[in-house]
Formats: sequence, C-alpha cells, structure tokens
Amino acid sequence: MRDERLRIVVNGTTWMGSGLGSIESALYQMFTRANDEVMIVAFAISTATPMLFQQLTTMLQRGIRIRCLINRFLDQPQNVQQQFQRLRENFPRLLEVYSFVPRNNEADLHAKIIIVDRSIALVGSANLSMRGLMDNHELGVVIEGPGTLDVVKAVDQLFVSTFVSPVFK
Repeated sequence: MRDERLRIVVNGTTWMGSGLGSIESALYQMFTRANDEVMIVAFAISTATPMLFQQLTTMLQRGIRIRCLINRFLDQPQNVQQQFQRLRENFPRLLEVYSFVPRNNEADLHAKIIIVDRSIALVGSANLSMRGLMDNHELGVVIEGPGTLDVVKAVDQLFVSTFVSPVFK
C-alpha cells in the first residue's frame, strides 16, 4: 500500500528519469510553500549550490524565520560562514544559526533534515552541496502530515542540546 504522505526523492544519474522527483526540486517546492518557519539541520553546506542561498534570501525577504543547525559551523568553508554572516546582518530577527560541536571529536551531527512550517520534512542523505544535490546518488523521504511531528520533535531536541551554541549573538 502506498502512503501518499511519504514521497521518495533522489539524485544521481542511475535514478534520474525513473519517475522519482529530485531532491533539489523537493527543496525548492518546500521553500516556496513556507509561510512561517524553516528549520535546516546539516552536516555540510557549500556555496557551490547557489539555489540554497538564493532561496534562503527569498524566504527571509518574505519574513520567514529560518533556524539552521550546522555541524561544526566554524569548520564549514569560509565562504559559507561569510554568506550566513551577511544574511544575519541583513535579517537579524529572522535568521538564527547554531553550531553543533560535541565533546567527542569523533562524533558529528550527520543528519540532513529540512522542515517547513512544522508540517513537511525532507529527511535524507544529501549534504547541501553541489555533489550532494547534483552528482552523488542520494535518497530522501519527504514526509507530510502527522508523521512530520516526530521529525520536528527530534530536531527540537537537537536545538536544546548541550552540544549546540548560537553562532551569532
């Protein structure tokens, strides 16, 4: 039985054209639907994916609150840090950026999650990078409806973890 509230999205040449939607298209659709809040949990982010920062800017201009939790933010590429700094300067009340830094140097926040308005979530394997969104073979699940609440609960727990601290004060 097929659950219409779950949708598989993919990247990679083997899967493209198979009738499954792309991860990048799913992100674009989700960001376009945002009315109130977007939460992003990421292991790695790259400015090589201009769509991401263009969409973040557009959502902030629309008054959408964005909360990002990024693994070891200070280890992300300098241009990514600068891009977030610029967005924060332009939208200080709407953009929150947090860094996940566990006590154990062998542990990381490896989750890749996007949640829009606490009602739709994309959970998958793709980093927010050109390779993650275009080149690699990645798979994600878009969840809509009540199932999203479990993802929201898990992400809310991350944001209050002792491993999390705000990047911009």
